[in-house]
Amino acid sequence: MPDFYRIFDTTLQCDFPLPELPSATVEDGFRVKPGMTGGSGQDIVLSVKLGEGDPDQFDAQGFKKAFEWCDYDGRVVCWCERLKDEYGGDEYLYIFARSATFHISSEGLISCFLHEGSSMQMLRHLLLNQIIPRYLAATGRLILHASAVTLENGKSVAFLGNSGFGKSTLVSSFHRHGAQLINDDCILLECGENGVKVIGGLVGIRLFPDSVNAVFDEAAGFTNYTPYTDKQQLFLQGEAGNALPEPCVLDALFLLNDPKLEPSDKETLDKVNIEPVSGSEAMMSMIYSAFSLDPSDKKMIAGNFHNVGQAIGEQLGLYSLKYPRIHERLSEVRAAVIERVS
Repeated sequence: MPDFYRIFDTTLQCDFPLPELPSATVEDGFRVKPGMTGGSGQDIVLSVKLGEGDPDQFDAQGFKKAFEWCDYDGRVVCWCERLKDEYGGDEYLYIFARSATFHISSEGLISCFLHEGSSMQMLRHLLLNQIIPRYLAATGRLILHASAVTLENGKSVAFLGNSGFGKSTLVSSFHRHGAQLINDDCILLECGENGVKVIGGLVGIRLFPDSVNAVFDEAAGFTNYTPYTDKQQLFLQGEAGNALPEPCVLDALFLLNDPKLEPSDKETLDKVNIEPVSGSEAMMSMIYSAFSLDPSDKKMIAGNFHNVGQAIGEQLGLYSLKYPRIHERLSEVRAAVIERVS
């Protein structure tokens, strides 16, 4: 019998265990059809099942490649295929080389196929960190590749940047010094009467071993989750299990600098520097970091532009954050961020 879970603002029905997520109780009065966005007081119920058989035997006739992602060496690691079904809806295939295939129906059913030699842990990782955020983005939500925490002073801040820019290390350091972790890699932003709300998906942390050793007193609880990276993950367990933090107002968004782009002088490299940024600069960074089910779909791109523009129009502090990527300097970064939003 399928179990129900919570991720972001969504109820997920799944026929295999998802230990990374908190359980949920679904009341019929708060249920809407899969694939539809709930209004005020409503909910989305997204269905996930484990597909049967060899994923290579999946009938992909009619699907056409829409987009592909490559690693730093130019090798294709994932691609998206799209099909217009007989009712005018869109179906998608996401194929992750060596790992898993996901079929997303136009009704909001996600079927997961495990590749030979892969693992259920890897399948769950891709489902929760890639497929579901992209699907929810297609329902009109603004989901960013970003990290966020709520500071001890009650202010909530988010950090935006590419993989390798230091987002997870930064929020882990804040968390170890009293901040509440919202999410270390993926956040949902929602505009409302009181500003921009930030909602997290997974209550966990993923770090490379050097950051684990530098930020945490011991590596207890961290485990490897994929053979394709040295990163380790830790799911945080609180008094209410791994329950998601309540949505809260986002006070500031910090755009992280690329650590590979060295500044023109060493003095700048040694400083923690926070400066206001323009709305246009923040908008382009947010668009670049926004999840999308099909990045080539003009309607989805337009939806992300609308959502980002709406978020920037709220009372949200927008800053650039440049700092040396040295673990011993993290305390200075925390102090500078706290001072800026106090």
